[in-house]
Amino acid sequence: MSLCKLTVRFEEPFWIGLVECEDGDSYSVAKHVFGAEPTTPEVFDFIRDHWNDLRFTREVQVEAKESKRINPKRLRRVIEKEVRSGAWRGTKAQQTLAEQRGVAIETSEALSRQRKEERRREQFAKRTEKRKQRHRGH
Repeated sequence: MSLCKLTVRFEEPFWIGLVECEDGDSYSVAKHVFGAEPTTPEVFDFIRDHWNDLRFTREVQVEAKESKRINPKRLRRVIEKEVRSGAWRGTKAQQTLAEQRGVAIETSEALSRQRKEERRREQFAKRTEKRKQRHRGH
């Protein structure tokens, strides 16, 4: 069973809509910038007209949570330890979007490296060709 949830929140300076879709053990997120605070009819119009335009992240496998009861004191200690460690906090949607941005940055850096290397090879080939032309005695 697929479950989709739209959360509209204010992230300085715009109103953002986060669409989270969970289907069994997979999870994906899409982000839409509304701009000014959307009214309820505007949100419904967005869902009706622009749902197919959303670009969802690649699906992430979700771990099944165990419903084991944890002692409240132990839970408090675990939470305090995570806060002290400075681990990045945020919603699951924010973490997924951040991961997606990281992947996009890595791919663009790899593409940039390839272009730079190709440009170096071309310049080297031009230099060697010039050098050969000079030594031919023309």
